[in-house]
Amino acid sequence: MRPRRKDKWKAKNKARFFLNVGRLLQRGYTLNHGAKLLMYGEPPHARNTISSWIATLQDGRAWVESLELLKIPSDISAYLYFSERYGMLSHGFYYAGRMLEQRERFKEKVRTLARYPILLIWIIATLFLFMTLFVFPQFEELFATMDIDYPAITSFTFTLFEGLPFAFGAFIVVTVGFYAYYQQRFKKLHSFQQIRTVEKIPGSKRWLHLYITYTVSLQMSQLLKGGLSAHDALQVFIKQRQMPFLQAEGERIQTDLNEGKSLHDAIAGASYYQQEFADVIRHGQAAGQLAEDLAHYSEMLWEELNERTRKTTVMIQPFLFLVIGGFILLLFLSIFLPIFQLITSLDG
Repeated sequence: MRPRRKDKWKAKNKARFFLNVGRLLQRGYTLNHGAKLLMYGEPPHARNTISSWIATLQDGRAWVESLELLKIPSDISAYLYFSERYGMLSHGFYYAGRMLEQRERFKEKVRTLARYPILLIWIIATLFLFMTLFVFPQFEELFATMDIDYPAITSFTFTLFEGLPFAFGAFIVVTVGFYAYYQQRFKKLHSFQQIRTVEKIPGSKRWLHLYITYTVSLQMSQLLKGGLSAHDALQVFIKQRQMPFLQAEGERIQTDLNEGKSLHDAIAGASYYQQEFADVIRHGQAAGQLAEDLAHYSEMLWEELNERTRKTTVMIQPFLFLVIGGFILLLFLSIFLPIFQLITSLDG
């Protein structure tokens, strides 16, 4: 298998392209004409990607195969797949662009929040190397010559610094082990087994349930807006291949419906959804606006995911600053206390 090359087409520019394609399609342009028109305003690497994508469409390749060239997240790829299949391509491209744009805006906020702590961590790593390679060896030689004991805090810092390389090595080993487990075992598990495995990670259940509910409500609303019944939408879930979970979940819900259960009962019977999801479906079916209710509900879930991530990042920042500040203070004391002790011994 060929290694996947890095995508040089920035996601925010890709989002803008999708939004503009959606607008042109709404004005009556064909996909081929609209994409070619927008292609000329893109940088060369993006132009090459768009040109290859258009060529696959003109060659009669499958829509799902052509989407792989765009290198977009699997849920957005599935969204465009459903949009094309049921004649809502202008709507699909526009909202795919919106979703991608929102994600990039959110990533930028996270990067901004993380920039200062990362800078401090880099400074500390530089100080660590400088202290380990130059300062502490000089201290050891000087104190050994003068037969003076280190201050307790300096001895503690020496011990800490000696253990850090081993801790870093252990971290690398654990990281490689997790990656190997993910590639060799986790990816081969059935979707429901993957969910149960992730739920065992402390603090992950709420996030996982939010994301699963968001994904299903978003994709279901798109299909229902295209005029499909809930039964037909489930058949699309089952037949698509971009998202294995949607395929497995479609089969599960279809089995429940065949046994005489209602759609909201089938949803309520799964533990990996938000508790109110079944109520949203029941309300939408009763009002005859299930597609609209699911669309609004998915937007609310996306906003909640963003807000929870922002709050988590804001909560982590003070802890990082405290750890970094404590480490710098420890370095300061471990250097200046021995110097002060040497001066005192010389005066004595």
